[in-house]
Amino acid sequence: MAIMRWDPFGELLKMQRDMDRIFSRIGSEVQSSTAATAWMPRINVKQSGDDIAVHVELAGIKPEDVDIEVTDGVLTIKGERKSETEKEDEGWLVRESSFGAFERSMVLPEGVDPESIKAEFKDGMLEVHIPKALEAARPKTTKVAIAGASEAPAMEGAATEGGEEA
Repeated sequence: MAIMRWDPFGELLKMQRDMDRIFSRIGSEVQSSTAATAWMPRINVKQSGDDIAVHVELAGIKPEDVDIEVTDGVLTIKGERKSETEKEDEGWLVRESSFGAFERSMVLPEGVDPESIKAEFKDGMLEVHIPKALEAARPKTTKVAIAGASEAPAMEGAATEGGEEA
């Protein structure tokens, strides 16, 4: 094994190159993810008895631009808010509207029947109703009989069939 002389400046230059490479990767990932998903709709999840209701704000989106599916116990709501056509002579001073694709997912409790899930779209709000979701999540207890145990334990001082004490 050869003995190498330590060069602190060489180590600093190597570290700087590594950091530049890391930050350039992060920058490109952030740019590509913000371009693909310009906005994310807000969701509210509410419990009503054993049912769960998911409310999603989708103002400005048509119901046909929204897709709801359940895969392996995961509810996914996805769609796209499309930009209106712009005229060339319009001069925006402030534009806070966001457009683009979105996708929101949530894990459902085990045992939920995907066929029972219903959705309603009204006034820019999507409501997904998941019946008996919390009932399915509740632990089930089953009594297991022990072999060899007597049916009913005999009690001392209990009356017999003829009314006499044993």
